[in-house]
Amino acid sequence: MKSVFIEKSLGLDIREDSVALTLIGKKFRNTAIIAGEFIDLKLLTGKDEKAEKHFLNEINKFLIEHDAWSESVVVSLPRSLAIFKTFELPAPNIKAVYSMIEFELERHFPSGLEEFYYTYHLTKKSKNTFHIALVAIKKEIANYYLNLIGQLNLKTTILDTSTFSNANLALPLQSKHSVLTALIDISPSAIEVVLIKKRVIEYSRNSTWESKEIKNAYTGQENSSKELDRLINTMSTHIIKELEQALSSCINVEESESIDHIFIVGGGSLAAQLSIHLQKQTKITTQVLSIPNSISLNAPKSFSKNYMMTALSLASREIKKQNIKINLLPTNLKSNRKNLNLKTSLALAATVLVFLGFWIGSQIHSKKKTLASLDSQLQEIKDEVSNLEKIDLEYISIQKYVDIFNIIDNQHPAKLPLLGGLSQSLPKDTWLTNIKFQKGEIEIKGFSPSASKLIPLIEKSPRFKKTGFVGSIIKEPMGEKFTIRAKMEPNL
Repeated sequence: MKSVFIEKSLGLDIREDSVALTLIGKKFRNTAIIAGEFIDLKLLTGKDEKAEKHFLNEINKFLIEHDAWSESVVVSLPRSLAIFKTFELPAPNIKAVYSMIEFELERHFPSGLEEFYYTYHLTKKSKNTFHIALVAIKKEIANYYLNLIGQLNLKTTILDTSTFSNANLALPLQSKHSVLTALIDISPSAIEVVLIKKRVIEYSRNSTWESKEIKNAYTGQENSSKELDRLINTMSTHIIKELEQALSSCINVEESESIDHIFIVGGGSLAAQLSIHLQKQTKITTQVLSIPNSISLNAPKSFSKNYMMTALSLASREIKKQNIKINLLPTNLKSNRKNLNLKTSLALAATVLVFLGFWIGSQIHSKKKTLASLDSQLQEIKDEVSNLEKIDLEYISIQKYVDIFNIIDNQHPAKLPLLGGLSQSLPKDTWLTNIKFQKGEIEIKGFSPSASKLIPLIEKSPRFKKTGFVGSIIKEPMGEKFTIRAKMEPNL
């Protein structure tokens, strides 16, 4: 039985050389993972058309296979492209913080904020001290990725960062007695170390792997046991150095304080072994993040917690309650979509149903009276004109033949008139590569300089209805590649 979802959300975790996708759906009682995928990429620089085409084609396949076009599309960009800073702001109250924050942000960007999309997460530390975690990314870089995603007929509703989305996974798991926690995000080509002190993000540090062999091992390509042991040891050593560097660089961590728990997100096929090895070397409890309890644990085979946890956290942004909610998109790019509280929605729906019930009841009562009156008049006419009965019988007989002809035309439509109508509807600069008839539908594929103009042209024909695109329009040298499907109207 196919599941029914009242809302869907798509998370895209874009890294330097990969992208992880997770599609989740909200039901009335729980939230479930619908599908996930990890795609290996070449570096997207804006100058490599093949890399961009591969990115678009692979994601488009996922969208079509899982019908993943949703109102909520949450994206994170590579951490190496973002600027992350934290600072304390003394203020008497939160209202004063909001009045001072713009000036404080300018101090951290001497060249000005005009070139950046930026946002911040605010936490109250004490009565008169507020902690600011600031993230920014250049508009030129962000717009490149947003435009690329837009080519897939997806509108980004939230632009997040892996730092905050991973923290949303780790914060609910922190012990009440935990003081200092490390969150380590391991991707095929980079590592991010985040220090969280008493549920506050104090520091973030990003660096790249020195060994190129790590990427192959990350994606599960064959390696000998000796080679894997060497890579695990290399990665553990690098992670420990990054932890030490983070501790010495974070001004809000005292020398006497030490990390009491390590969370790992990502890691690919190396996650489990790396967690065990790191715990042995550091003597600190190390845990690989798993699917939260708020989401159904019965995930499909296409989803892997070692590749797609960040994408899962992103997809959960507008469906599940999160500790940190930030959006790098400026006001003019944010979606006007509003999330209604489920209880409020159900109450409104119940009210509408009550009014609808009264209206339907009154309509039924009125129609019963009308039908009774019509039946009375019809009986009088039949009594006076007995021949009308014969006319009724002939009409019913003719109607049956008409219905039979309509069924035949629906199941086996005449192809030539349809092709004639189609050729008259399409412009001369459009050419088709494939035409398929099946069960009252026609599907056409081809190329056109402007595929978006074809739908209204085809709709003008009386032989076609409910015309629409299947999948995305893909730009190619020959033009815009499209697939259109339409219902066929019978002749009668």
